[in-house]
Amino acid sequence: MLAREFLRLTALEALRPSALLASNGPWPTLAGSYVSDSRIDPIDDLNPEEKRPLIGVYTEGSTLSKIAQAGPQFYKGEVDLVFELSVVASYAVDGEAEPIIDYADTDAAIEATLGLIEEQIYHALHFGPTGALFRQMSKLPFDEWQSNVKHRSSEESIRLAARTLRARIRVKESCYDPAPVSALTDLDRLPASLKAIALQLGESTYLHELALGMARMAPVMPTRVDLESVGITAAPQPGEADTAPVQGSADNLQG
Repeated sequence: MLAREFLRLTALEALRPSALLASNGPWPTLAGSYVSDSRIDPIDDLNPEEKRPLIGVYTEGSTLSKIAQAGPQFYKGEVDLVFELSVVASYAVDGEAEPIIDYADTDAAIEATLGLIEEQIYHALHFGPTGALFRQMSKLPFDEWQSNVKHRSSEESIRLAARTLRARIRVKESCYDPAPVSALTDLDRLPASLKAIALQLGESTYLHELALGMARMAPVMPTRVDLESVGITAAPQPGEADTAPVQGSADNLQG
């Protein structure tokens, strides 16, 4: 659903604000600008002694649950928003000219770094100024917030310098224009609440381009057909003699 994708875009904007890219900060988390959308971006500028924090933002499961048995078709929408936190380092490999990038060795300082980044994410989404768009999309508090350490799959005793945060979040309802006056284009194709988010992402940003691309492919309701005239005929009650039907009409209703 579109609300799921927009929730992820607003989370990215909370952690890597577009307005700060030109000045390179100050950033709301220790990961700085190294916050990636649905993947971990390739790293080719890591210094040999550097240990770099990273954040990957993903959306996974989502559900729609009906709110009422009758009436308008409104649903309670919930989304699993996932943050992959890690600290990576550069390692020399025998026989290879280029080092590899892998998780750093864990120690007290790195554990503290991951814990602090988790708290910074929580704060940015709930209270920080960069999380304003996120809060415009979501209903706080979160239904659930889980934080789990990661291990190497083949060696469960070896902890990685990584942690997975999983938040179950209720998203605010959004409705399509039921009968637009004319054919809708670009961001106007979005439900009003999502269009308001897209307009605030900034026209020259990667997030805005994503939102615009989704809008251009989004479904829309049929355009409105104006009612120009209406007529009515009332037939006589069965068994009544010498009673003619009663007819009436009204024209030029849009004039």
